[in-house]
Amino acid sequence: MEQSQIAEFGFAPCGAQVHRVVLRSAQLEVGILTLGAILNSVHLAGVSHSLVVGFDRAEGYGGNNIYCGAVVGPVAGRLRGAEAMIAGQLWRFLPNDGGQVLHGGTLGMHQRLWQIADLGAAHVTLTLELAHCEGGFPGKRKFEARYCVTENKLMLDLVSRTDRPTLANLAPHAYWNLSGGKTLAGHRLRVAADHVLPVGPELYPIAGPEPVTGRLDLRQGQRLGQPPGYDQCFCLSQTRQPIRPVACLDLPEGQGAPGLELSTTETGLQVHDGASHAAHPFFGVALESQSWPDAPNHAGYPSILLDAGDGALTQSTCWKLNSTSDTGK
Repeated sequence: MEQSQIAEFGFAPCGAQVHRVVLRSAQLEVGILTLGAILNSVHLAGVSHSLVVGFDRAEGYGGNNIYCGAVVGPVAGRLRGAEAMIAGQLWRFLPNDGGQVLHGGTLGMHQRLWQIADLGAAHVTLTLELAHCEGGFPGKRKFEARYCVTENKLMLDLVSRTDRPTLANLAPHAYWNLSGGKTLAGHRLRVAADHVLPVGPELYPIAGPEPVTGRLDLRQGQRLGQPPGYDQCFCLSQTRQPIRPVACLDLPEGQGAPGLELSTTETGLQVHDGASHAAHPFFGVALESQSWPDAPNHAGYPSILLDAGDGALTQSTCWKLNSTSDTGK
């Protein structure tokens, strides 16, 4: 390769060295960090800017940007009241979002240093191990984040294993901005979801799925970048499915602009458009393919319980990048 595939990229909060890995295909060049398994950059042939929001050093991923690009978990989204029943026992956690636990808490996976277990020109496998009760959740757990590029596609498999009952619901948290601009102005998002989870003031789900209406009906597309913004989970199915297309992001008025098609195995897609970012509102849109948030506290939600006998849980997402804005054809 013309340049090193691995480079030093600053330091993690624990003080350890962070590395950046570059993956390449004929049409894509992708940067992955060992910090949080972060998707740092996505470059498509013919497009000068990265299609995801990223920073030049690991230290940039802090403060308001703490989840930017990371794999979040072990439980993506919010757990109401910072508690959950796991195998008949009530577990209480340290809140980090009002009275809730968000994305696994302050000791979640997003600020952890992952290890490079396997590396090739177009793929990397990062691993993370958490001890029983580390981060507040039960089980000795082993996680993998497998990134692979092929032509104009980036694939991510998130794998979870445990030695005792625990909760597992990982999600990619990259913020996409196809224009490379400061906001999402001009972007259109389509999501193939007939239902959405209603949320209360603290943004955790308060009821079962409701039919999409008005601005929450994304089936034909809605423009992004305007208040009040989006931070909702759109319900794709009741059970995990073979990987299938569920969302498209494009710039319909951008001549020759890039477009994105997202496919996933997951039951939900959390859409967060950065409206609440203190410094740069609407800087990008996170399309978090995951199971429904707060699942242990809702009897009718798809379960996120993982036991040792279940073996490996794999959650897959594929991003297909196109050099034109028409991802729907």
